[in-house]
Amino acid sequence: MPELDKDEVVEKLIKIAKKNLKPAKKIENLPTHANWRFEISPRNLRTISVILLLSAIFSGMYWWNSKIRVNEQPDLIIPASESVEQIDQENIAKSEVVVYVSGDVINTGVITLPSGSRVIDALEKAGGLAKNGKIGDNNLARLITDGEQIDFSSNSNPNSKQTSNNAKKSSGCINLNTSTLSELDSLPGVGPVLAQRIIDWKESNGGFKSVEQLSEVSGIGKSKYSTISAKSCV
Repeated sequence: MPELDKDEVVEKLIKIAKKNLKPAKKIENLPTHANWRFEISPRNLRTISVILLLSAIFSGMYWWNSKIRVNEQPDLIIPASESVEQIDQENIAKSEVVVYVSGDVINTGVITLPSGSRVIDALEKAGGLAKNGKIGDNNLARLITDGEQIDFSSNSNPNSKQTSNNAKKSSGCINLNTSTLSELDSLPGVGPVLAQRIIDWKESNGGFKSVEQLSEVSGIGKSKYSTISAKSCV
């Protein structure tokens, strides 16, 4: 709809009135201000009606154009604040795990992997096994946890796993991230079903960061948590 100029519209309406309204005849012996400027005739009434109609139409057009201009105002763009950037950085940090790969691999050292990676991903990131290297006791399908060490030593003691298990039993601590189903089953108040739930929770959440997370496993209430956590570690 074209833009409207109020002054121009008023000027056109005045021109129409001057052109079409017939002046009234002056009455003698009356002061000037008492004489009507226009006579009340059918022609003048029609002209006045037309002027009023045009005024209403132009007023509606002007109101509509004003409404369109308001609706077309662009939305405000709010720049990202530093706090949002900090949140994004924290989310990136939580989506990664850092582990130390040692032993008979091509590239030993600290590596960064996406959260939810498994031991086999760490082995591939380290370049794979070196010549004559062995997987050893490592479970390639195990989910890795942040800060752990994965050792691929071919000259490690074959009885190291048994020694480690004995140490766990002697200290009364069962590692929630590395223990098997049977080892978790040995915890007080834990049966095969609950032990499997603990393993499922570990695999779904990238491992236990603390023993307190045991309370998030289905079937572990306050009383059972206090019993199991006393014999657990990460």
